[in-house]
Amino acid sequence: GVPHERRNAAIAKVWEAVRRTLDDERGRWLLDAAHGSAQSELALTGAVDGNLVSVVIDRTFIDARGVRWIVDYKTSSHEGAGLDEFLDNERERYRAQLERYAQLMRALGDEPIRLGLYFPLLSGWREWAPGTMG
Repeated sequence: GVPHERRNAAIAKVWEAVRRTLDDERGRWLLDAAHGSAQSELALTGAVDGNLVSVVIDRTFIDARGVRWIVDYKTSSHEGAGLDEFLDNERERYRAQLERYAQLMRALGDEPIRLGLYFPLLSGWREWAPGTMG
């Protein structure tokens, strides 16, 4: 779905995101094959607040402590100062989306859940427990 004139730029952005993820300790942790129940691009459909919803979760797994992680990748970029504020704003922007993912995942297991946003182009990370502010 990328227009021909923008393909080279899109390909370069994807390669940069992959390189940065593999160079980043958090990125490598997210992709670690040793995690239990690890899945990428997990499609789920279920009821949330009385509505039927279908979602695709970028990455989910259970870590060594028994915590279920639900992670969404964001290819946002940010220039200049204020990176922490930008990441905090993005967490608020996507909070409802990830909380909906958590509601659907609860039907599949009773492990504690943590939510995360990973920004590979920024090596940025925000995490929280569903229903909390931080």
